[in-house]
Amino acid sequence: MTDADAAPRSSRAARRALALGSALVLAALYAAAASREPLKALYAFFASPFASGYAIFSLIEKAAPILACAAGACLALRAGAFNLGGEGQAAVGALASAVAIEAMTPTGASPVLAIAVALGAAALAGAVLAWLSAAAEEWSGADIMLTSFLLSQAAIAAVDWAVGTALREEGSNLLAMARVPDAYRLPRLAPPSSLSAAAPASLAAALIALFVLRGTRAGLEIELSGRNRDFAAAVGISPRVRSGAMTASGALGGLAGALLVLGQAGRAIKGMTGGVGWDGLSVALIAGTDPLASVPAALFFSWLDAGARQGSLIADLSPDASAIMKAAALFLVTAAAIGGGAARKGRSASSRGRGMDRAGDRGAAGEAQGSTG
Repeated sequence: MTDADAAPRSSRAARRALALGSALVLAALYAAAASREPLKALYAFFASPFASGYAIFSLIEKAAPILACAAGACLALRAGAFNLGGEGQAAVGALASAVAIEAMTPTGASPVLAIAVALGAAALAGAVLAWLSAAAEEWSGADIMLTSFLLSQAAIAAVDWAVGTALREEGSNLLAMARVPDAYRLPRLAPPSSLSAAAPASLAAALIALFVLRGTRAGLEIELSGRNRDFAAAVGISPRVRSGAMTASGALGGLAGALLVLGQAGRAIKGMTGGVGWDGLSVALIAGTDPLASVPAALFFSWLDAGARQGSLIADLSPDASAIMKAAALFLVTAAAIGGGAARKGRSASSRGRGMDRAGDRGAAGEAQGSTG
């Protein structure tokens, strides 16, 4: 990467950091204004999620499925595919992993094999759901944004019905499937906290996505397809590159669902995804579709959720406060990106204008020299 490439990238990172800092200021103002006990609300929101090792580990665990969805969203966005189906892909992944564990438990399969099969089933389920949108675009020109959203909504309704009725644990007061046996859950890394192997698994997914995008031919083809599909087709890049990125995005969304079931939740529960797909998409946008930058962005979103929960318990802050703060962060980062793009276009146009002026000056000088001669 040249110095010319590094400068715009560092400038974009600085704008995102400034926007997130502004979002924190707005979050503080909102927490203070929305509570009758502003000091207590501010402490609960900003400090409580870091008050103990247990709280910090829980924050990291809750960031894991968000990061997995964000890594998938980065792949799709780089290919020019706006995947709005992350929530449904996570839901079918959660169901597939729970069904796989229930099927393998009576066989006495080894925990390593059972967990691997559950993760694979979840990734496959999410990939199939995303592939349907990619295939519809490839075969009929259907808008991938619309089809991914509609398929996701249908999948969520079907999963909620299955978990709450057909596959519901008998005699349970919860709308949930049977609890995953401890032996078949992801290993706990810091008991008694909820931190599990979901955290390193999601980090590995983000690093793999980063390697694919930056270090492989497939990543270059994804980038070119996302920037200009006509140019990509002209140089021989198959449209299936875009479909493949969309399918991989769905696989990571399905993996996020499995991390919920085998990690913090321990079972498939109706409505358990709780917006993780939308959070993942927002994190990817805030991170500028960079899987590595998605790591701190996912932790930031997890912090907002944890702070809102603590604020509702300790003070009188609404549990929905995190949604407002996430929206503010996304808005500010998007505005900063748009402003930076407009500034770059203005500088480019100004440079072209100066170049034309210089060319005109050289031409006029040449004409004067010719007439003098």
